[in-house]
Amino acid sequence: MQANLGVVSGTAAMADTFSAYQKPLDDFREQVKYVEGACGLAVAVGGQVVACDLFDKPSTCQKVWDRLLSGYVLDALELKETQAGAKSEDVQQLLSGLTGLRWDRADPVGEGEEWRAESDAGDHASALTCEETLVHGSVICRV
Repeated sequence: MQANLGVVSGTAAMADTFSAYQKPLDDFREQVKYVEGACGLAVAVGGQVVACDLFDKPSTCQKVWDRLLSGYVLDALELKETQAGAKSEDVQQLLSGLTGLRWDRADPVGEGEEWRAESDAGDHASALTCEETLVHGSVICRV
């Protein structure tokens, strides 16, 4: 990512990339504010859905909103896509495809149970559950 974005970092720290792109990140976060009551977001770059995050409740989503956007903005800058947009049907298709995947249990960082899956197309999905409730589910699409 740093090479594609022209960022030089002696340690390859992502903090250097965020610093180099602070102004566009701030501008984007100012334009795309958390939507009251949202429990997730889907991100498209050009006409392709590249990621989707779902949370257990709006307060969880709101807490991580800006941090998620920062990463997605850098991804969009790296891909340099057109202005074409994805449709809600594209998100629905991505999410419905998750049910047919083989989900493997992984060691969670903290409490709960973590599950991971990979599609034939190379999309990566994960789900963190606690007491059989989804706390965070995400899909990162291969582009």
